[in-house]
Amino acid sequence: MTEADRAPEAAAKPWLRTRARTVRGWTGLAAAAGLAATLAWIGFAALLASVAAQWIGQPGARPSTASALAVAPLLLVARSLSLALRDWAGSRASLRLRGTVRDELLDVLARLGPLRAAAGSDGALATVLVEQVDALDGYVARYRPQCVLAIGVPLLIVIAVLPQSWLAALLLGATAPLIPLFMLLVGQGAAAANRHQAEALATLGGRFLDLVRGLPALRLAGRSEWGAAAVHEGAQGYRRSSLRVLRLAFLSSTVLELFASLAIAMVALYLGLALLGRFPAGHYGGPMQLDAALFVLLLAPEFFTPLRQLGTDYHLRAQALAAATAIADLLRRAPPPQPSVVQGPSADRSEPAPTKAGGSSAIGSGPAAIEFDQVSLRHGDGRLALDRISFRVAAGERVLLRGASGSGKSSVLALLAGFLAPTGGCIRVDGRDLATLPRPAWWPRLAWLEQRPEWFAASIGDNVLIGLDGADPARLWHALTDAGLAADVEALPDGIDTRIDADGGGLSGGQLQRLALARALVRDAGIWLLDEPLAQLDPDTAADLQRTLATASRGRTLLMASHERTQAADPWIDRVLTLAAGRIVEDRPVLHGGPERR
Repeated sequence: MTEADRAPEAAAKPWLRTRARTVRGWTGLAAAAGLAATLAWIGFAALLASVAAQWIGQPGARPSTASALAVAPLLLVARSLSLALRDWAGSRASLRLRGTVRDELLDVLARLGPLRAAAGSDGALATVLVEQVDALDGYVARYRPQCVLAIGVPLLIVIAVLPQSWLAALLLGATAPLIPLFMLLVGQGAAAANRHQAEALATLGGRFLDLVRGLPALRLAGRSEWGAAAVHEGAQGYRRSSLRVLRLAFLSSTVLELFASLAIAMVALYLGLALLGRFPAGHYGGPMQLDAALFVLLLAPEFFTPLRQLGTDYHLRAQALAAATAIADLLRRAPPPQPSVVQGPSADRSEPAPTKAGGSSAIGSGPAAIEFDQVSLRHGDGRLALDRISFRVAAGERVLLRGASGSGKSSVLALLAGFLAPTGGCIRVDGRDLATLPRPAWWPRLAWLEQRPEWFAASIGDNVLIGLDGADPARLWHALTDAGLAADVEALPDGIDTRIDADGGGLSGGQLQRLALARALVRDAGIWLLDEPLAQLDPDTAADLQRTLATASRGRTLLMASHERTQAADPWIDRVLTLAAGRIVEDRPVLHGGPERR
């Protein structure tokens, strides 16, 4: 395994161990039940060996056959119940852990909002949320309890065998470390193979979802075969990575079975020679007794069973580590939760989250003054996005943020929206620290509009009024009118009930942007954050939407990010901030009588 392969695994191990400790009560119960099953089997083996010895012709100092036959079924029932309890406790641990992790991921995606696109495509994120979280199942349900059983069960059997034959106990104890040793050697390659398989699955999921979404456009362009070829290539990559994992799994299982079989054969050979009197050493007193030899022989396979199972379950650990790498990376992207908000996955998900073009279901409370005071932002990978920037936006002022890609424009908007938290400095809203504002109180004041608004498989009306249960239809039409879209919607065959799907419900790119603008207008948000909303539009459509924005945003605090190649600011913009490399390099007003800068 290379250093590049070891690094992600080393970062994922602490996270996985920490999460596993949260369900150690259930995994401890599973391990205890497994040990109880072993004790029941030891008792059953002792009775069975005694009865067999009596039948063969060694009557005497053992329980009678009748009493043994009465107790033996009870021991088998106890063993079966213990094994069932082990499996049930393991499944409960898995369900609780996966539910907690999935809640955390959903909370992270909710807090990231539109910034989740930087974490990967929707298909890749869905793979993490479903497939990768489910990959944690075997780690807590089977591998963690099996680690205890791999130590406890052999120890119990050695203790049971030692009074019968010290040499048999020595043979078992000496061969036992060979299995974990080989398991570790193979497991190093298995971890890297499983991580590559997880990455291939995420890639395949992203390509397939992109193909489904873009299939109408690909058909129009005559490139549907190209899209199918891309998915086929991803499927072949996933197939190859899966076969590598299977090869390692079969190799390790074969060698583990070989070692266990050889060790059992050695014990059986010794017992046979001892019974024949050809090997008098290794036991106590006189010749080896038949019941003692049968007892040891019955326990020998049970000695290696948890070790072989641990070797098999070690691949579950490798799968979990590969999944934990992707999960932990996504969790690290989330801004820290606000102390003023009641925490917990269920509480966070019950908060009203902003939509792509607006805030939550509550109505905004007007424009606000915004101040950045020596604000810095450094991403999780160490990259500096903003470097101690300071500026002030007056209430009702409309500001254009200009700069090249990566200059920090989107970071400013993301910080204001609460999708990211600053690593230095302070952001104030009407003089109050933004970090102290609970999201349910802040998000209703915001409208968010970006290049590619997100739509849901629902009608136009439902997409505009999302999160506004029981809203007045007149309010919806008023927002559509102000966005310049009412006539276009009325001209559609199904009007306001037209469904938006993969092809946009028959709406053009400019009309979809206007629909996103209607989302903001229907909420009457006082603060608008626009992340290059005109970048994907043709010049005529962009100019038309500019005029609509000029009218609709009047009296609101507005920050709009735009690429540096954009022409001079339109007359409705009050001020231009130019950013480069995370710093403000120019701050100039647009002289047309806008609000005074404070």
